[in-house]
Amino acid sequence: MEDLYINYTNSTPEINFKQSGHLSIKGRSLPEDPKKFFDPLFKWINELDSEQVDIQIKLEYVNTSSSKRIIELLKLIDNNSKIKKVDMNWYYEIDDSDMLEFGEMIYHSLRRTKAKYIEYEDD
Repeated sequence: MEDLYINYTNSTPEINFKQSGHLSIKGRSLPEDPKKFFDPLFKWINELDSEQVDIQIKLEYVNTSSSKRIIELLKLIDNNSKIKKVDMNWYYEIDDSDMLEFGEMIYHSLRRTKAKYIEYEDD
């Protein structure tokens, strides 16, 4: 299994998944074909064999179809029996209450993941 890196575009986030369990999703998520974009991520997570996972999520915008896939992805991580500990840092812009609420809603659908919500100012 190799690390997974996907460069960002105007419609897809940067994905930086490391075998060590450090996972990062940053940018905008509104892909034309969410299934095509997210399926390789699901496959990679299913193969991940790391006792601890640290997830960094810093999304500026997420469309409806992407939000469903992101929830599925995080549930897949949360339910992976090989992973013993899951920590998630959810970044949101100071005035973006929608993104904060999205992160909180996801957190409430997870069983084992610990979450921190981190405000930031856009540069």
